[in-house]
Amino acid sequence: MKPGAEELNERLKILQQNLQKEELAGALILSNVNLYYYTGIVEAACFYIPATGHPVFLTRKRGPLNTDLPWPVRRFKRWGEIIEVLHEFNYPTPGKLGLEFEKIPASVYLKLQESGLQFSDVTLLIRNQRALKSDWERALLRETAARDKVLWEMVPEFLKKAKTDHELAGMFEGEARRRGHLGAFRLHGYNQEMATTCVLVDEKGNVPSPYDAPLSGAGVSPAFPFGPSGAKIEDGKPILIDFGGCYFGYVVDQTRNFIINHVPAEVRKAFDTSVQILKDLEKLAQPGAVCGELYDHALMIADESGVPGFMGSHGGVSFVGHGVGLEIDELPVLARGSKQRLQAGMVLAIEPKFTLPGFGAVGIETSYEVTDHGLVSLSKLSDELIVVQK
Repeated sequence: MKPGAEELNERLKILQQNLQKEELAGALILSNVNLYYYTGIVEAACFYIPATGHPVFLTRKRGPLNTDLPWPVRRFKRWGEIIEVLHEFNYPTPGKLGLEFEKIPASVYLKLQESGLQFSDVTLLIRNQRALKSDWERALLRETAARDKVLWEMVPEFLKKAKTDHELAGMFEGEARRRGHLGAFRLHGYNQEMATTCVLVDEKGNVPSPYDAPLSGAGVSPAFPFGPSGAKIEDGKPILIDFGGCYFGYVVDQTRNFIINHVPAEVRKAFDTSVQILKDLEKLAQPGAVCGELYDHALMIADESGVPGFMGSHGGVSFVGHGVGLEIDELPVLARGSKQRLQAGMVLAIEPKFTLPGFGAVGIETSYEVTDHGLVSLSKLSDELIVVQK
């Protein structure tokens, strides 16, 4: 399922308006995620979008050219050919062009510079555009959450069979793939790596994350310290599953906690505090709310509760929520000091979590649409700590 002509035309129109406001002659789109956003396909390509006029699709794809695209298509071999191509399509040598500085390697940037072009970073401009989801995008995210809901409801049955975090992750991910999960999702941040599912059992959930995430676990190797590590599933120890549902290229981020047979008082308090933060932010996260102030409120509740390890061990991360969409770490971010305000059309995940010494990872995460009337949950999942009798 890919965006149609009307959807793509609206995206291009908005970008061109923003380029004009920034007094840029146009933009070169190189990253896969933004190629898909503006063209509906992923290819070894470069999409030239002038501030006014018709785009040109430049491809390095092997095999026949894609002639179904609504723009002129031209093959190129070297980055230095960009100027020649623009002249070929009657575009004069442009002034400053927008480029995704956070997405391209320095080697490509330097080769583009050799052509004599000048560039300005449009990463934030594009990210802010993508933060406001269209009706089509929000419908895809709702459908993703609906598929995920069926999957989440199967976890108690998985837990009756699974003996380790690996077995549980295998059952969960296998079922997700059977239901059409793509098996991957994209991240924006530099050096950020994640598997689709993070299953954390016992104190392995308290390992400080090397990534910009509150929890990631130890994994099975220091080469990829993320997710299950072979830990046994035991009575009274929290089992946390953090999952990025992705069936159409758009991600819905959810976390739920499970436990076998009984709930220790410490775990109950930590989980109830997570839910209290979630419910408070659900009410406060209206259009116009300042993201940094939402984080401050969450931190206040966490501090007052006395529960340790808010948003990760050893100080954790300084955010409590983030946008989701084509990447799992989109704007906005409910982070310390952020002045960004919520707007209707945004989609975000709120994830108050704790690392509890002696027990493990405790918390919850739900993805929401921001509407004119506040937050609406995408998934309609239960907010309860699920106790499985085994």
